[in-house]
Amino acid sequence: MSSQSISSSEVKSTEESKVTMVIRYLLAFMMIVFGANKFAQFIPMPPANEQVEQVFGALMMMGILPIVGVLEIFGGIMLAIKKQVPVTLIVLGAIGFNAVLFHATLDPAGIGGSVVFLGMVIYLAYAYRSKYISLVR
Repeated sequence: MSSQSISSSEVKSTEESKVTMVIRYLLAFMMIVFGANKFAQFIPMPPANEQVEQVFGALMMMGILPIVGVLEIFGGIMLAIKKQVPVTLIVLGAIGFNAVLFHATLDPAGIGGSVVFLGMVIYLAYAYRSKYISLVR
């Protein structure tokens, strides 16, 4: 009769993969909801200062916000079905980085959500770091 023992490193990696999975699904949900909100506006925006309204107006006129919305929805779906996650994280990382810069310069009071978003992307990119090795060799 053989006994199967589970080492603490195996348990730890299982726990980490569960955390990674939860963060991936949470980020997927956020991306789908906030991407769809760029089209349907079902989440009311807090009052913004004049500069923020001008920037959003310009981004909307140039068609940038709808593109970002589509990328967010598509990225959320890709994360949810776990397809091309490393590539998806590169795209979402760029969106998150720009969101943090936007809030840092124009709307510091609203920076919290974008920092959480970017933090989740960075965490997942670290969790999938082995997939990026070929890019830096």
